[in-house]
Amino acid sequence: MNIKYLNHLILHSLIGKNDGVSIVIDQTVKAMMSYMDIPLGNIYFLAAHMSPRFNAHTDNVFWHKNEIHRKIIACFSTVAPPELDDEIHQNALKAKEVISTYVKRHKIDIIMAHNMSHPYNLVTAVGLGYFIEERRKKGIIWPKVVGWWHDSYHERDTFNSPNPVIQKYLRYLPGTYIDGLVFINSTQPKLARQVFEKYGMHDVDDFLKRKTTIIPNTSSIRWEWKKCDWAADALHYPPQDNYNASFFRDIGLLSQLDTKGFSIDDAVILLQHTRVVQRKNIEAAIEFAFALEKKLKRQKKKKCVVLLVSGQSGDERAPYKHFLIRFFKSMLSDNPDANVLMLFGEKNILSYRDLILGRKYYRFADIPSIVAATGGLGVFFSTMEGFGNNLLEMVRWGLPVVINKYDIYQRDIEPLGFSFPAITNGSLSDDVVEAGYDLITDCSKRNAHVNHNLSVLSTKLSHKIIADKLKPLIEMVMISTPTVNDY
Repeated sequence: MNIKYLNHLILHSLIGKNDGVSIVIDQTVKAMMSYMDIPLGNIYFLAAHMSPRFNAHTDNVFWHKNEIHRKIIACFSTVAPPELDDEIHQNALKAKEVISTYVKRHKIDIIMAHNMSHPYNLVTAVGLGYFIEERRKKGIIWPKVVGWWHDSYHERDTFNSPNPVIQKYLRYLPGTYIDGLVFINSTQPKLARQVFEKYGMHDVDDFLKRKTTIIPNTSSIRWEWKKCDWAADALHYPPQDNYNASFFRDIGLLSQLDTKGFSIDDAVILLQHTRVVQRKNIEAAIEFAFALEKKLKRQKKKKCVVLLVSGQSGDERAPYKHFLIRFFKSMLSDNPDANVLMLFGEKNILSYRDLILGRKYYRFADIPSIVAATGGLGVFFSTMEGFGNNLLEMVRWGLPVVINKYDIYQRDIEPLGFSFPAITNGSLSDDVVEAGYDLITDCSKRNAHVNHNLSVLSTKLSHKIIADKLKPLIEMVMISTPTVNDY
């Protein structure tokens, strides 16, 4: 079957935004177009919110922070209110109707449903499950459904005790009627086996062998890094453009530096290129900033260390940003002479460039490049990741990064040959501070580090991997499909 003639629907809460799943979706679309010859006109999008694009429809029922999803998360592991069961069911029915209408209108052949195993998308997952279950029981095998397992309730301790109402619906996360499944790391197939066996999927062994694949996060390099003289004692970074030249002014960094008697040339910028959620362990980045400033001061280098957080806050229920602000103030109180700043750039950063009512917005994906041009450093002390999208995004723009070796990094990323100064238990060490200091003060060490990781990224995790693994999976799930679809 020539899959380029199929109509592909991508389903998620967010599309084209700054979260990791949105980034993977956009990478997948590029791979489908560039390496699978699928025209953009054959790719459709269904979500709650998305950046402007063709063939797109939005509906709030898919929003992972709407009223019903907030209630689901709030009582996931506690006593469910009496109305919860009916509210989940009614919202899932609405989601089913939206999906059904869109599928029939555009004659969708295959649905790629992202993150349907995560409680934040429970209504969407159940609605999709209702839709597919209803059709399969009628003997209708179209459209095919491929799930994309980014995260799940199995991988979060906070979701390990679902109440009876929630348990009733977990059979749809991701459901036993799906036709294929993409994992993003090597630990997830075992979890999927447990789910499928619990809920009675037919021939689990055959499904996992033939109709699943692991597609890691990928990141293709979009600047001519191979032309750089990496042996030279000079800072190398991607070409900058005029649009981004005002970034540090607009986020307020220049004025804050000036107040302390510094210029941008005196700043050491640490980029926390993630959302503001607790598992990102941003407090370790704050501690690193203060420790690095002390090291610089001991070496008679007058610098102001700036921790810049580029991602959005408020995406999970815990008031983590407020905790970080308090933690930073506490560190300042304990170190009153420290020249350290912390900025949240979210008010000036979107997934795309824009100018709205005089406010200039900068593209999230550009921020690592901007920081690399200053000789800065990435910080990525996450305690848990599905893979490491934001880590790869920093690497691809020539930004050296210090990290925490979270479980999936050790299992799936480190064996590829990447090299990062690292801690292993989420707690700061003197060694990682020393290594970070070397990366911002020694061009030779920095260049060797950056060049090595760019080389690994280009050979082991380019976007072509998506097509190489996704195309055979789609062909496999479509094998038994008749030539005429039935709506």
